[in-house]
Amino acid sequence: MASPDQDPYYLAEQDIASSVRGIMTTHEKWKQLLFNTNTYTNKEFKWYNKEIRKVLAVIEEDIGDILEAIGTIEKFPGRYVLAPGELDRRKSFANDVKIKINEIKEDLQSPRALAKIEEDKQNELLSSEKRNMIERGGKFEGLRRAHDEDNRDFLREQAGYQRELMNRQDEGLDQMKEDVQILGEMGKAMHSELKIQEGLLDSLHDRAARSSETLGSVMRKLDRFMESTSSKLQWTIIAILAIIFVGLVVLTTMIKK
Repeated sequence: MASPDQDPYYLAEQDIASSVRGIMTTHEKWKQLLFNTNTYTNKEFKWYNKEIRKVLAVIEEDIGDILEAIGTIEKFPGRYVLAPGELDRRKSFANDVKIKINEIKEDLQSPRALAKIEEDKQNELLSSEKRNMIERGGKFEGLRRAHDEDNRDFLREQAGYQRELMNRQDEGLDQMKEDVQILGEMGKAMHSELKIQEGLLDSLHDRAARSSETLGSVMRKLDRFMESTSSKLQWTIIAILAIIFVGLVVLTTMIKK
């Protein structure tokens, strides 16, 4: 048989018993605060309300572990050696703890407690300033005014946004107009330049045609002349004409420039 110093159950039982004593004290303080303070604004009540629920969850988990261990002992009695009546004592302890924590849980969720908490909440939300507003202008007057003010703020924001958007669009259109005007001016300049180039090409073509006609006429005359003159004289004339032709070409080039 395991002694209290060797069996971990006894240590767990002591911890649970200590937790139960503590939560019962906490529960009493919770009840005092519940009916003597505004539970919606009292920070001490909020702390006790949160703490008591947290400790309850821990105790329930520990009792669950003990009941599971008891069930194992009952299923395999040959593996464990307990003093006579020890198993029943453990069962009784676990059941007593469950009864106590259930009583506290029921008190936390009782209609009376919930009604008090809800009443405190409503009283706090319905402040004296809001009550005066309701008395003067009706129950929903304050809400209506706030709603109307929100609508006006929204409309002002939207109007500002629309103005800003239209200004941006106007700026974009102005920039586009300037770009189109620049492109138009560039188109006109290119058209004028093409006209000038076309005139120069036509003039050059006319000059080339006249030079070609002149050269053809000279060549025809040269042929006739060569037919009527000696060979030596022909070569002399050819040389002179060649010099004249080169001079004409150079002269034509200079005139074009």
